[in-house]
Amino acid sequence: MTTEQESFINDYLKHLINGDAAIFAGAGLSVGAGYVDWKGLLKDIAKDIGLEIDKESDLISLAQFHVNERGGRGRLNQKIIEEFTDKAELSENHKMLARLPIRTFWTTNYDSLLEDSVSKALKRVDVKHTPSQLANPLYKREVVVYKMHGDAKHPQQAILTKDDYEQYHKKNEGFITTLSSDLISKTFLFIGFSFTDPNLDYVLSRVKLFLDNNSRPHYCIIKKPSPDDFKTDADFDYATRRQSLMISDLRRFQIQAVLIDKYPEIDLMLSQIEKRYKRNTIFISGSAATYAPHSEQESLEFVHNLTMELIKQKYSVVNGFGVGIGSAVINGALEAIYSAPNKFNEEQLIMRPFPQKKSGTKELPELWHEYRTRMISFAGIAIFLFGNKKDPTTGEIKTADGIQKEFDIAVSQGLILIPIGITGYITNDLWQLVQDNFKVYYGDFPNLNEAFKSLGDSTKPLKQHVKTIMEIIKVINEK
Repeated sequence: MTTEQESFINDYLKHLINGDAAIFAGAGLSVGAGYVDWKGLLKDIAKDIGLEIDKESDLISLAQFHVNERGGRGRLNQKIIEEFTDKAELSENHKMLARLPIRTFWTTNYDSLLEDSVSKALKRVDVKHTPSQLANPLYKREVVVYKMHGDAKHPQQAILTKDDYEQYHKKNEGFITTLSSDLISKTFLFIGFSFTDPNLDYVLSRVKLFLDNNSRPHYCIIKKPSPDDFKTDADFDYATRRQSLMISDLRRFQIQAVLIDKYPEIDLMLSQIEKRYKRNTIFISGSAATYAPHSEQESLEFVHNLTMELIKQKYSVVNGFGVGIGSAVINGALEAIYSAPNKFNEEQLIMRPFPQKKSGTKELPELWHEYRTRMISFAGIAIFLFGNKKDPTTGEIKTADGIQKEFDIAVSQGLILIPIGITGYITNDLWQLVQDNFKVYYGDFPNLNEAFKSLGDSTKPLKQHVKTIMEIIKVINEK
């Protein structure tokens, strides 16, 4: 990736962690999922009135011409229904955006891909496609999708013609006010957007006037012109020059362009953002019916202090309340949180105790697998501790197979794995597996080999390994 792309990723990641990141999605995002762009939508409309879509640049006027000639917008409405109500496959970009902790989405698209992807990510989504809906928020909503140009299921209300745009500020003032507020309080990433929409231009100008060049920074992803896309070098040079002028103009609104050569680079950047964000959440896997050869007090203090340090370094912790481990995780996290409630909060601790009895149609093994998969999906790093349990029949200490299952799920989800070998039992086996195949598991972090190897050093007391674990996590999150 370029330096510019790296800078964007690091900055946007901070806003994600802070909870003030937002998305503005344009037609380009939906085109990637199989829907038509504006030209594709209006191709037949142009033919109806004797025009050629490839010769038209003012598509708003084109739509208005059709309404004028046909005495109404019935054909336009039908075209919207035909093109955008059929289900398209969610793109990977939609899925990644939905998984990120973004609570605010704006779009000029008519389709339902954004809200569908958010729902599929198991988040409660509130869709607003008319200003009248703004005053009635959905109960306990987690995400809001503002469809400022309407919804394909209500094509008669869609913003498409010149008349619609000319009356927008009067009929849709609620959207303008809400978007203006979000642009002031949130950092937006504009994706799939061409910046030719007059409504957005009006709102950006309004915010600029209000803040007098003190607005917060926003970002947009723009593909550079490619010589392969043009018939002549002159056409390519013209497009390059025009794009340069547009990028300079966007700076008036504090929108920084992130340039790409090819569209797959968007996937790469979003993937990196998701991966790095998830690495700020640590999954702690462990169970212990015995702590031997370590004492119970030493072991519990180790888990307590490790969790406390994770919280103090502003990481979040996920745990399934494993036997002999869960209480120490809770106590360590809460001690850090309550010691400085202005710096840390209880949302950094995510506890998911496992159900112990069947109460529905699913058998417990199936339910536990789904439970583990969902719980581990929150994190980007997994720490493994001890890993033993007592056989309820014989009282014998045996390997905790649940730790192995959580390890396998973590591998499948691409987490960075940190088994603490000196805690013994199955965790020692997992540590040895990673150590023997270090290039496979830590290919991006070859400099961590010695630090990881030391996690199996039994000559050190447990408490000394907290520092090593934190150093490993720090290096991972700095990359």
